[in-house]
Amino acid sequence: MDKRTILAVALCMGILFVWWKVFPPTPPPQPSTVATAPAAVGATGQSVPVSAGGMAAVDPAAAATAPAGPAPEERVTLSTVEGRFVLSSLGGTLREVRLRDKKFWSKKNDPESGLPVVAMATPETAPLRLFFPKADFVIPDNAAYTVTQRAPDSVVFRTETPAVAIEKRYKVGSGRFRLALEVAVFNKTDKPASHNLTLLLYGRQDPDKKGGSFLSYASADVAEMVCFVDEKAKRDNIESLLKEPKENPGNVRWVAADEKFVTLAVVPDPESPPQERKCGRRALDGLTGEIFVSFASRTVAPGATTVYGFTVFAGPKYIEELDRIAPGGQDARLSDLVNVTFAVLSRPLLYLLKLFFGWAGNWGVAIIMLTLFVKLVTFYPTWKTMASAKKMQRLAPEIAKLKKKYDNDRQRLGVETMNMYKSHGVSPFGGCLPSLIQMPIWIALFSTLNYAVELYRSEFFGYIHDLSAKDPFYVTPLAMGAIMYLQMRMSPAGADPQQQKMMAVMMPIMFTGFSLFLPAGLAIYTLTSYLIGIGQQLLVNYLDKRHGGGLALAPAKS
Repeated sequence: MDKRTILAVALCMGILFVWWKVFPPTPPPQPSTVATAPAAVGATGQSVPVSAGGMAAVDPAAAATAPAGPAPEERVTLSTVEGRFVLSSLGGTLREVRLRDKKFWSKKNDPESGLPVVAMATPETAPLRLFFPKADFVIPDNAAYTVTQRAPDSVVFRTETPAVAIEKRYKVGSGRFRLALEVAVFNKTDKPASHNLTLLLYGRQDPDKKGGSFLSYASADVAEMVCFVDEKAKRDNIESLLKEPKENPGNVRWVAADEKFVTLAVVPDPESPPQERKCGRRALDGLTGEIFVSFASRTVAPGATTVYGFTVFAGPKYIEELDRIAPGGQDARLSDLVNVTFAVLSRPLLYLLKLFFGWAGNWGVAIIMLTLFVKLVTFYPTWKTMASAKKMQRLAPEIAKLKKKYDNDRQRLGVETMNMYKSHGVSPFGGCLPSLIQMPIWIALFSTLNYAVELYRSEFFGYIHDLSAKDPFYVTPLAMGAIMYLQMRMSPAGADPQQQKMMAVMMPIMFTGFSLFLPAGLAIYTLTSYLIGIGQQLLVNYLDKRHGGGLALAPAKS
């Protein structure tokens, strides 16, 4: 890898670094005074066990000792192979979702210690809460629901007033990490009743993972409120929403409380005819975000019922699972939650990574195989870059003579230099342009490995226990720095040998310092890339020597 390639890579990394500096997650400010919905009272906070038949059982002793007043909280758990969904009678909301795959366990041999996708401590910020801001009836914000039906894979919560009855019907979805939700509004009066339905989600920022600089790149996990409206995903972290709430009317396909590797998303069923919806995001405090989808007004005839359908996805952001969500046969484009750069390149790279994992059975080895594949695809432009460096090295003495001859005439020096390049078939952009062509591939691969949930808590031969976290002993970044230094020393000297010597020291130090804080999967990629680069440089040097400098220059034109 010659100096121009290094500069191109440095430019790529520099762009990423500037992005982090311009748009960093800032430290959480003091909690704001934004009012939240009033908390429900009388909650016991106790989980209701599930009987052998899958029915949630009520503890008679707990019920007997419950204080007078509103009904105590009743929790019902719907379990699947992939996750455990805990639902609450306080608002008919979702209080907890934990993943059951072994890779997500925080405690050995404990399936119940899975990574939480939802874990809300207070009833007022439990996701899937309903509001009716404009309605001909009144439903209290802290309305308690009664469990009216339950089965191993479903539960129905109901609340009612003299005017209406509201049912929230949950059922384990047909796909992984999903629940199907129906909200039914029944008009009990003898007059038409109009209403606007609003469904809310909440997300919380882990204060220890708020990021802020490249030093915390591997550990950062920024919570975002995401709305897909008018064919575009609009993302806002909680810090930005604390400064300015956002609202977007239009064709809202879904809303989500999103993190780096997991998400809680709600996809409303398509309406016929289509109706405009509204998405809104705000921060309740420095760590808690709220997002909602609001529907156009509906009028329910006397004695009639209107039903809203939703798909609730709560799980890891596996692209193939997100792509399968298509309510009513309409692609929800939920995979846009995966916030990669150059998605048109990133998705094929992720497909190849999974393909290589299927062959190797280890994600670290799959990264090495993917790096080899990318190097093979980019072999020709890399070869052109290295060959151009050889040509420039051969011309260096002649360029030095021109500089000495036209030291006081910069314009003439430029003209004569270009003439010399032209006469020997050398393009001054021959080394830079191929590197720039490869940059989108490098950036897409970098982004793919950083956001691939497949690497989360995946081991690499027992040494690295989480490819999405930094190398615990910094072996891979330090080895990468040494290999990079060796490669730069092997590269052809340019017109300024002193400058190249300085770069051969400074660039490895800079890249090593940067790589210390990269996820281990990315460090493996960079180390493999530089090792292959040394092999390419050795091949170029060997062929150039074997052909007596035949790679270097075209014959000079008279």
